[in-house]
Amino acid sequence: MPAVRQRVRRSARLQANSRTRPKAMELPPNPSTSRGRGKSRGRGSNPARNQPPKAAGPKIIVHWTRAQDLHHTDTLVTHLTTNPSDARTLFYEGKKTASSSTEECPSGRDKGDIYRILSKLIFEKDSEYSALYAEDPKKFDVSVGNRCTA
Repeated sequence: MPAVRQRVRRSARLQANSRTRPKAMELPPNPSTSRGRGKSRGRGSNPARNQPPKAAGPKIIVHWTRAQDLHHTDTLVTHLTTNPSDARTLFYEGKKTASSSTEECPSGRDKGDIYRILSKLIFEKDSEYSALYAEDPKKFDVSVGNRCTA
């Protein structure tokens, strides 16, 4: 005759906890909105934290290689060839600082500033992208940065 396995007995408290405790991939229930003495010590709730994140807006695709959009790339290349200090800041990979003459100064402090200046130069007066650039210029900064590193 096989051995009989005894069933594990659990106290009523453990049974209640196992029913209310979230499973591994389950989100915990929303905390109460009462202003009790919790960890925050009376500071109240943070309404910005409890709201869902803002929508990122429409995805913007900048075309660099289409025949009618080559002027974007031309403007980028022209700026970098006429401003070698910007090109040096964007593309220099040496460990030491790049040597430059005292009369040449880059357009910005770092790559992000130069990308911002380039995107403004390229897209601010563009017939296709000027309205979108006015709404969210940071997306165009990223596009210029991606084009420079591609």
